[in-house]
Amino acid sequence: MTFMIRDNARKYPKLHKLAAFTAGLLLSSNILLIHPLSTSAASRNEPSAWAAEEVTKAYVQSLVPYGLMSNFQNAITRAELSQIAVRLYENMTGLQAAMPAVNPFKDTKDENVLKAYALNIVGGMGNRSFAPNEPVTREQIAVMLYNTLQKAGIADRLNSSSPPTFTDASAVAGWAGSAVNKLSSSGILQGTESKGGIAFQPKAKASREQIFVLAFRIYDLYGPVFVRNEHELLGAIEQSDKPLLFQDDRTKKIYEESVRVNTEIIKPGMSDMEKEIAIHDYIILHTVYDYDNYLKDTLPDDVFSAYGVLFNGSAVCQGYAYAAHLLLELAGIDSEIVIGTADGISHAWNKVKIDNEYYNLDVTWDDPVPDEKGRLIYSYFNVTDKELMKDHIWETVKWPEATAISKNYYEYKDLVVHSAMELKERIAKTIAAHETELSIKPAYEGDAIADLTAAMASSQVLSGYSYSYNGMSLSLTLEYR
Repeated sequence: MTFMIRDNARKYPKLHKLAAFTAGLLLSSNILLIHPLSTSAASRNEPSAWAAEEVTKAYVQSLVPYGLMSNFQNAITRAELSQIAVRLYENMTGLQAAMPAVNPFKDTKDENVLKAYALNIVGGMGNRSFAPNEPVTREQIAVMLYNTLQKAGIADRLNSSSPPTFTDASAVAGWAGSAVNKLSSSGILQGTESKGGIAFQPKAKASREQIFVLAFRIYDLYGPVFVRNEHELLGAIEQSDKPLLFQDDRTKKIYEESVRVNTEIIKPGMSDMEKEIAIHDYIILHTVYDYDNYLKDTLPDDVFSAYGVLFNGSAVCQGYAYAAHLLLELAGIDSEIVIGTADGISHAWNKVKIDNEYYNLDVTWDDPVPDEKGRLIYSYFNVTDKELMKDHIWETVKWPEATAISKNYYEYKDLVVHSAMELKERIAKTIAAHETELSIKPAYEGDAIADLTAAMASSQVLSGYSYSYNGMSLSLTLEYR
């Protein structure tokens, strides 16, 4: 039940969750507390030590144009902040800001100023003036940033608490009051300590580097993940707090169908183990391993994708592993895609984290070939590395170690037998109840098949039986007279 993987799939590292950014948000609250003239240790053409790393990240993310990458300690101007606001908007939305029909200003033709104006991020200073070279005050920064976040559609996602009481609140202009309150209550902008309490300093200035860092931290915390293909979706799905912006219709369909399936099969109150069983069962019951095309070397592209599982009901192991990864992550279960070999053939499966412990989940090897409609097997459901190494090989150092057994399917369902006597007792109990099926996991040294045969020989009520044993689990079907 394996196939040759067409693409070298990579291991998708875990990406930060929203909680991991909390410290970054709190740090951002101090960005604008530093007066531009107080950060002068660095060269005018180098950012200050505290800002250097994030200034570089802001530039790499295209939040800062090359032309502003100097004089980092200079007070930022209205035109310069317009550039940053437009770029932040475009990065947040994936949209290109448009120019207005006419230029409303007589003192600037700056393209970014005009785009920011068209977006209602900035306004004029009266008499058709914009004053592009004037330094921006903190209250103006608050308004421009909040307008940008509103236009990008994320203002409602801002963390919110009671806004602080500033000692100089009366000095904040009326037109800036709402923006100051919203950004200060979210922790993006705060005041500075003074003898009388916390002051906002609405007329104070900010440096270029402070705004660059602030823009990056806002983007890092609230920005979307752009998804251009299925490989990117497999990584992006791990960022449960981040909105996804799709740039590929097929990948968007895969995501939307994954959401639909999870809505159908995941019920309120389910434990992670119950969710995993539901996902495992859905994939097996709705998918056929494309063994015929595998043998003929005529596998269609879709079988290598979650698309094959979700839309065509046909896949090979890469498609199984991809679909399982998407459904598990959407259900809140950490998953990683493992690439290795099984019986000497390239193969893919999943590692899952249940109750803070890792397990191996190979949905492909739990799906019978040829397909048996309605049959569910759990031989490779949450097994240890030691068990999986009987027929799977992978670079163990690349993935978390799996040693726990409590959430193995058979352990969880109390279907493990630890001796020949337990096996015979479990079979006798099944026969006494006239049950037709039994699936158990022998976990002892010895010949489980010989023990099974011995147990069957003494029965007087059976007309026949059949079994399958793959070295991991034993499935038994009974027929009665």
